[in-house]
Amino acid sequence: MFSLDERLSLCASFVREGTSLADIGTDHGYLPIWLLLNEKIEYAVAADIRRAPLESARANIEKYNLTDRIKTVLSDGLDNIKADQADDIVMAGMGGELIVRLIDRTPWLRTSKKNLILQPMTRAEVLRKYLCLNGFWISEEKTCISCGKSYCVMLASYDGTVRPCSVRYSYIGSLDKDKSPEAKRYIYTVNEKLKKKLRGYTNGTDEYDSLKALISGLTELINSEESKW
Repeated sequence: MFSLDERLSLCASFVREGTSLADIGTDHGYLPIWLLLNEKIEYAVAADIRRAPLESARANIEKYNLTDRIKTVLSDGLDNIKADQADDIVMAGMGGELIVRLIDRTPWLRTSKKNLILQPMTRAEVLRKYLCLNGFWISEEKTCISCGKSYCVMLASYDGTVRPCSVRYSYIGSLDKDKSPEAKRYIYTVNEKLKKKLRGYTNGTDEYDSLKALISGLTELINSEESKW
């Protein structure tokens, strides 16, 4: 038996008991293998756009005698996966903009019966904004630290309600209500990236003023909550 790292463990924690899973960008197939070995899910589709990692996943699936419960699929996102094959869908280890494209071109995700477990490596703000403005509800969001880096994982589902998305929410979601050290580290990391981004804007422009105000607000949040976090 093997262990998942903190990032994949957090993704696994959002998967519902007894569900069928689609792991998009499965790489070595560790997530669905671990979930099945721990009897958390019934069935999985392990998908990847590249043949090499898919072959690696197949080898690992065979190693753990799970060929009858995990199907490997060569697929660009969910293009080659049918709606009845999975109710929980994990998209982890890819950029937020790519996740947006994959969701946007998969109409069968627009039902409350499907749970999306999303772990963007970059541009999480683009993903949060898309979800809010396109009828998806981010019901929960947690953070972790893995190999010295900070990550967030979102749990989302479709309910058809368009929600406003402030600039602040797009960058940190509802993590300002999370008092864990991991959430503080995530917000701090986001704020440091925003400070670097500010250098590319011209002082006095609307974009500069908006970004500076956001940085100021996040800095105040970090400092004011320091004793509690």
